[in-house]
This record gives sequence, structure tokens and C-alpha cells, in this order.
Amino acid sequence: MRLIPIILISASTIITGCTTTNSTAHNTSATKIVMQADRSKIEKIKIPALHKSFLDERKDSPHNGTIVELSGEVVAFALTEEGLYTVTLRDGDVTAICVFNDSLSDDLGDNRTVRRSASITVRGQCHSAGLFASSPFLVDGCQIVE
Repeated sequence: MRLIPIILISASTIITGCTTTNSTAHNTSATKIVMQADRSKIEKIKIPALHKSFLDERKDSPHNGTIVELSGEVVAFALTEEGLYTVTLRDGDVTAICVFNDSLSDDLGDNRTVRRSASITVRGQCHSAGLFASSPFLVDGCQIVE
């Protein structure tokens, strides 16, 4: 009987990941950092290169905590329980999960900027996603680059 709670906690941790990166407070902080960033110092990087940098177990990614700009095809978007939006971008066979605040709501859906198969560019703060997350990194505080 004592094993059931442990199994449920472990399962929920595996499903959601071991990070609080999706929290509203973290997103608010990241959004401010992204908005104040010196545009000349923002690194434009391909999603596969960013993904690879977070998979190197010998060292922390040099992109952890930095502001990046990346482009890709929208393959999914969703609203979290905390009122944040996630947009999944694909470049080749690799994806990136981008976390936006509620200001994205007017840009979502058919005939809008963020829709399935649309190519978009986003800017955000990159962070490690946690041990059991589905992706090795998240891009938080995201803004669509016009």
C-alpha cells in the first residue's frame, strides 16, 4: 500500500518533468529580461544546435540562461493550467518548446501568426528543462519576432 503514493509521485514527475520553468513568476521574470535584452547580443541559433548543446552531459550548455532567437515550424500549441501558452517549434527532426505569457492569445489560431504549419521566429530565455522533461531545454519569456 505504501508503494502506490510513491508510484503516483514518480509518474507525475516523469510526465511533468523536474522543473518549475513553466511557473508564471519565472515566465514574468524571463519576459522582462527578454524585452530589455540588447538586440545586438541576442544569439540566432538553429533548434538542432541548441538541442545538442543541452544534451552534452559533461558540461552545462553555454546557452543556459541566455537570450536566443530561433525559427521553426509550429507543430503544436497549448494553454497550461497556469495560463501560459506553449508553442512547439520544429526544425528538421528536433523540436523546441517556447513558453509565452497570455499576450500571445490574440496571435493564436487559424489565419493568425501562430497556427499549425506556420513558420515563425521567437526570442526568449533558454533554460534546462529538467531531468525527466520531454525536451532538454525550454525557451521562456518568449516574444514573436516581427
